[in-house]
Amino acid sequence: MIDSLRTLLAQLIVHHPPGPCSLLVAAWGWLAAETDDLAEKQHCLEAILGLDPNNEPAAMALLWVFQRQRATRNT
Repeated sequence: MIDSLRTLLAQLIVHHPPGPCSLLVAAWGWLAAETDDLAEKQHCLEAILGLDPNNEPAAMALLWVFQRQRATRNT
């Protein structure tokens, strides 16, 4: 299911003019929230920031992901 949504989102991004798109940002946010995999969460959050570089919630969430990844490597 998530793979098919990613494919759909990728197609929308390719055919959408540049700039923030609230629907795409919301969809990537939903995908980020749905996964427990830190690498997938990172990918989704980076996609949000690619669409909307000033998205503070996504930037803060990405920092959290980086902290969790670092903590996981140090254990």
